[in-house]
Amino acid sequence: MADLIRVSLKGDMAGGEVWSVNPVYSIGGDFGAPVSAAQAATIAAGIDALTISVGVTGMWNPTTRLLGCRVEARTLAGDLEALAEHVRGAPVAGAASGAMPFQTSLVSSLRTTHPGPSGRGRLYWPATGVPLTLATNRPSSANMTTYLAGIKTTLSAIQGVIDVTLDGVALAVWSRKNADLYVVNSIQTGDVLDVQRRRRDAEVENYNVLAYP
Repeated sequence: MADLIRVSLKGDMAGGEVWSVNPVYSIGGDFGAPVSAAQAATIAAGIDALTISVGVTGMWNPTTRLLGCRVEARTLAGDLEALAEHVRGAPVAGAASGAMPFQTSLVSSLRTTHPGPSGRGRLYWPATGVPLTLATNRPSSANMTTYLAGIKTTLSAIQGVIDVTLDGVALAVWSRKNADLYVVNSIQTGDVLDVQRRRRDAEVENYNVLAYP
């Protein structure tokens, strides 16, 4: 009996760098729900059939692409009940023209009524094309409004796809420590771009070298 669906939106960037965004959705209310491999495959195919909001693709430059998704049905303890992978018929490319480093991200913070860190979650969205305002070195207020609306639209659309197959679906924060799920009641984004430093060691650099002295 699964308690949650973990969705991984999977993509790549220039040079083969990969990324993923991994929202979690509670299912089955307080009792969970059985999820078969066929149901997971149906959900994955449905997610990859969605049109991605321009509020999301507007954060990416054209070399940042969404390729497909992975769907995992898990218990609160993390045990895997079913999984499916799906590849989009055509990748979704970014619509922005900027050129930011691979690790640059826009973070959407997920808030719940549960107090403390276990009641909060973060999703790191690629921000390789986000333009910055010269006076502030931050994205404009108008762009931030567009990005947040796009994130909400995308997360809601994924929830709608899952809800076609399963009942009691809600965007949630999963606390493995507490073995519990907390339903999200707000999403917020800040206008300071973040960096996923933990991925830095995975990137292969090209070096320029000069003899000295």
